[in-house]
Amino acid sequence: MKLHEEQMVAMGNDAEQFLNSTVFTSVVNSLIEQSFNGYVNSAPQDIDQRNAVYFQYQALREIVDTIKQRVAIRDEIESKNESNSKTEEKE
Repeated sequence: MKLHEEQMVAMGNDAEQFLNSTVFTSVVNSLIEQSFNGYVNSAPQDIDQRNAVYFQYQALREIVDTIKQRVAIRDEIESKNESNSKTEEKE
């Protein structure tokens, strides 16, 4: 495995631990609930408030999706390396 791939795998491992952390999950769920409540409790004509809450929620999703992407990249690297190992064993 190349050094860059090793770093990506390590980042994926760290990301998975972070995603599975009860503290992280609790904070994310709290922020999602806060965003939802901010939207629901705003007046329909309060466009600025609703836009702020919407963008806050989108930013949170982007953070979580980026962390999940690191895990997916790790999984792809490991799968590729596993496949390469099996091919080499057959030869």
